[in-house]
Amino acid sequence: MTKPSSVDLLIRGGIVLPMDEQTAFEGDVAVQDGKIVALGPDLQMQATEELDAADRVVLPGLVNAHMHECMERGWFEDLPFDIWLNEHAQPKDRAYTPADQRAAALLNQAEMIASGVTTFVDMFRFPGEAAKVAIDSGLRAIIAPQLIDSAPGVGETLESNIAAFDDWHGAGNGRVSIWFGPHAPYSCSEGMLLAVGEAARDRKTGIATHLAESRWEDGFIRDKTGLSPTTYLDRVLGLASDVIVAHTVHVDADDIELLATRDVAIAHCPTSNMKLGNGMAPVPELLAAGIRVGLGTDSIMTNNNLDLFEEMRQAALVAKLRQEDPAVLPAWTVLEMATIRGADSLGLADRIGSLEVGKQADLILIDLDRPHLWPFHYSDSSFGNLVENLVYSARAGDVVATVVNGQVLMADGVIRSLDLTEVRAVVERQGRDLLQRAGAEAVVLGRLGRR
Repeated sequence: MTKPSSVDLLIRGGIVLPMDEQTAFEGDVAVQDGKIVALGPDLQMQATEELDAADRVVLPGLVNAHMHECMERGWFEDLPFDIWLNEHAQPKDRAYTPADQRAAALLNQAEMIASGVTTFVDMFRFPGEAAKVAIDSGLRAIIAPQLIDSAPGVGETLESNIAAFDDWHGAGNGRVSIWFGPHAPYSCSEGMLLAVGEAARDRKTGIATHLAESRWEDGFIRDKTGLSPTTYLDRVLGLASDVIVAHTVHVDADDIELLATRDVAIAHCPTSNMKLGNGMAPVPELLAAGIRVGLGTDSIMTNNNLDLFEEMRQAALVAKLRQEDPAVLPAWTVLEMATIRGADSLGLADRIGSLEVGKQADLILIDLDRPHLWPFHYSDSSFGNLVENLVYSARAGDVVATVVNGQVLMADGVIRSLDLTEVRAVVERQGRDLLQRAGAEAVVLGRLGRR
């Protein structure tokens, strides 16, 4: 590709970590028409806009491979998983309205822009509202409406998922994709799972679901079917490379072999798994089997934030704890899980996940001028402790710029594409209204005697 003399955007003078291989360099990234057109030291180009990346890392945008756009942060805490799900989360979901979903999407997408997430997979309600916000926010969104037929009114229907695909797939100049989102083997009937597989493959789109998250789920499916959740899902949905499953905490060697054979991708959500007491996923074994593994935050109900830097750190620490081996799941692999491996888990590695000429310009700037990132050692022949500091020490608040498709969504820590004053007003108002309609005031406001 011939380098142009003038471009739309030039990121100037940063430490560029492309993630295409284990190298970094001091230099620039040039963007034209939403794509990277040049990388290198001191590019001699004019630009409509420049971002000063001095003392900053230029990294591919982070990929949140599994989350739910809700707004019930801190509502139902410290409860057993089945009680949390059946007595609180699902009744609250039944109370959701399109206005609630718009507020939740505004909240979540603002938080992701601020924390360096450029691509996300959302499983929740009213997909049109989430899609409309994504068009405005500028993020790259995969929206998989959460389909549930075991509890009427709690989730979306197959018909509404198909309608969302017809209305929104490819919107936002291709940034918005609609997948199919059967919630889990225990919350979807066999008939629904069969129909979802057929509908998604007819439309050549993806499927996102939960799998083997808890011991309760594992026991429920085995008692009902005589099969592991993984084997059962393969029989009724058809596991394949177009499927990403979240969690896979309770899988054995046979399940792992089946997932690898079917080329299923996995979204690892360590913080949520710990908070809900569901256990530790066998990530090193999944990777060793050749399975595509990305990172997800899960929802702000079960995490309580959308900070993929925290998720990287927790993923590494949980693996080391589980295997009692400090060398397992090293920093570089975990950073790949948040970038290029995450993109690969969504079938997007040819478009995003690394900084390469011809790829979409999804990237972030991370400020190194923070005490918790010192000392920093770097030379022309080595990036020193850069990766280790990003994985073990960096925080969402260190992100100062976020770019998607060449559009600057945040610069110098200020979000451009959404009005945070409006977002907070909508979220506080709608959140309180939902609290009342869901009948959750006694649980949330009464826990500590607050009224």
